[in-house]
Amino acid sequence: MKRTFKIIGICLLILIIISVGSIFLSPRPVTWFLKKSFAGGIEVEAADYGIAKQKTSMDTDIEYSTKYKSSTFDLIKYKGDLKYVPTIFWIHGGAFVAGDKNDVRKYATYIASHGYNVVNINYPLAPSVAYPIPLQQIDQAYRFIKKNAGKYGLDLNNIYIAGDSAGAQLTAQFVSIQMNKNYSNTAKIGQSIDPNTIRGAILLCGPYDLKEVQTHASSTLMKFVFKRVGWAYFGKYNWEDEKMTKESSLLRNVPERFVSTFITDGNTGSFESQGKKFATLLEKRTGVKQVFYSKSEGKLGHEYQFQMNTKAAQNTFNELLNFLNGTKVSQIQP
Repeated sequence: MKRTFKIIGICLLILIIISVGSIFLSPRPVTWFLKKSFAGGIEVEAADYGIAKQKTSMDTDIEYSTKYKSSTFDLIKYKGDLKYVPTIFWIHGGAFVAGDKNDVRKYATYIASHGYNVVNINYPLAPSVAYPIPLQQIDQAYRFIKKNAGKYGLDLNNIYIAGDSAGAQLTAQFVSIQMNKNYSNTAKIGQSIDPNTIRGAILLCGPYDLKEVQTHASSTLMKFVFKRVGWAYFGKYNWEDEKMTKESSLLRNVPERFVSTFITDGNTGSFESQGKKFATLLEKRTGVKQVFYSKSEGKLGHEYQFQMNTKAAQNTFNELLNFLNGTKVSQIQP
């Protein structure tokens, strides 16, 4: 009996050592935890969401590629009688390792109800894939939509590209590639979109330099987490000074040309300083609508804009509509 307990104890000890060791030898334990933590998102619907939903239709899980199971999108369409209905491509967040298009369905529906068609994209996540595959799949999604625009009744002469959190970084880099030849050769995607058709970019709570995020993390634990997020996404433990990391940074690899931009972030536990810095850089190149809040107006966390039962989120949404309507009206031709 004692021998049996001893064997069990040794086995448990080995399992503990393996489990603890794996946290240091692979990014997967941390990314698994993040996937579980982010599951379901943080959306809180607006009081009039039911009315907004009645103004839209939704087709879910349309496959744009067979290479990865996650290569699907939802198409949320405006059902009203507006003559011009621009198309918004939405790229969800989740630290490059988690998240799902389902997490932004209500917000996308709310936008669509105001006269927009929204292509809400899923893409493969790290560490199952590494950079630049998420960017390549976003490009693949656009190419699929372009090929089938008539089938789905979408206007691709007037588009917006939008993203939240990691999706905002992907959006900013993707737009930069479309606007600037050879902007990011490591991404290995071409300019699939005519720059003249992009009316604007929508950037919500994004990190625009991952090395800076990791370096200036608020605690040792967060440094540890961000180190592994970068490891998972870029596929290398020492990813911070790799060429692909530098090219993906909108603060170090600043795009020469960009489109009209809406940018916001929370003021607590998010990437506000990077958002403000990127906005300042963009103001030298294009029109920028910044929406930031002082802490005297209340603490606003990461992805605050999705909690549509709050005053700040409602205000940001109204500012976003003003941005969309302004760029749409000024650029769409009869």
